[in-house]
Amino acid sequence: MRESLEKVKHEALKELKAVKSGEGLFTLQKKYVGRKGILTQLVKGIKDIEEEQRKEIGKFANSVIEEVNKAIGDLHDLFGVKGKDQQADRSDFIDFSMPGIAPLRGHLHPVTHIIHKAQDIFLSMGFEVVSGPEVETQSFNFDLLNIPRDHPARDMQDTFHVESDIITQGGSLRLADELVLRTHTSSVQLRSMLTRKPPVRLVAPGRCYRYEATDASHETTFHQLECLVIDENISIRHLIATLRDFLSALFDQKLQVRVRPSYFPFVEPGLEVDMSCFLCEQKGCSACKRSGWLEIAGAGMVHPNVLKNMKVDSATHSGFAFGMGIDRVMMLYYGINDIRLVYVPDLRFLEQF
Repeated sequence: MRESLEKVKHEALKELKAVKSGEGLFTLQKKYVGRKGILTQLVKGIKDIEEEQRKEIGKFANSVIEEVNKAIGDLHDLFGVKGKDQQADRSDFIDFSMPGIAPLRGHLHPVTHIIHKAQDIFLSMGFEVVSGPEVETQSFNFDLLNIPRDHPARDMQDTFHVESDIITQGGSLRLADELVLRTHTSSVQLRSMLTRKPPVRLVAPGRCYRYEATDASHETTFHQLECLVIDENISIRHLIATLRDFLSALFDQKLQVRVRPSYFPFVEPGLEVDMSCFLCEQKGCSACKRSGWLEIAGAGMVHPNVLKNMKVDSATHSGFAFGMGIDRVMMLYYGINDIRLVYVPDLRFLEQF
């Protein structure tokens, strides 16, 4: 054993004297004193030597390793390689303090950004965020919103009907025939009122579906935000003030709103809501069609029939509701002129937000 250690030491020192680079030095370091190095393996064999020789051989082995390590350390200084890990086996060394390769990280879709911002604004105004099913019954989607089966307003929306007769446990074929993909989030307000009593302040963002042609401003799948307020003595001035404050906070600037008469079966009176065009400061541009106003929402005072379906007495309580397309708001916010760009999985576009 002593002769073997002496021979390995001689060979190691000879090779170390001839080394010309830091890379060659690390190779020799691994060869002789690495985890599987020649000297390392020889030292492991000391345990098999007879006990009376083990102490002497062990002491000699330590001196050999110390001499080889000193020679390696001197060469580290010569080649300018410094650090606490100089004596380590570089191929096996892992520095856990070093930053790794970060995985690719996703980020929120621009529509999701707008939904989150809108929710935060309404929460700060004392509203409750509610949600409901996207596969809805015609009763909640139409009938209870004052749109009966024979009402001509049904022709205003092209609807996706669910044909499958496989419903949740306890379902029926008749029920399956009545299921649709919701055309608006107004149905969420009705469902929410089943478990609530006035006063209520609800906001319901969500995905909706309509069977219509796709173009730069329309998609078969879109997002809508509905707001409902029911309390005593609620009037249109509360509606206008709420919309003005919400839109000003959403677009980070003071905006004005105006209302125009319109028709929606679930409100009376029905109103179209415009906001002042912030793109041209109301001087007239292509976005506002030279009018200085941008159409932004449909609104009105909740129809007495709808209040009745919500189990609310219209003699003592009133309310307002409005709905807006989140996708349109997002397009205005980010200056996007084609909604189809947002729903194509093209990272070159989506990574900009």
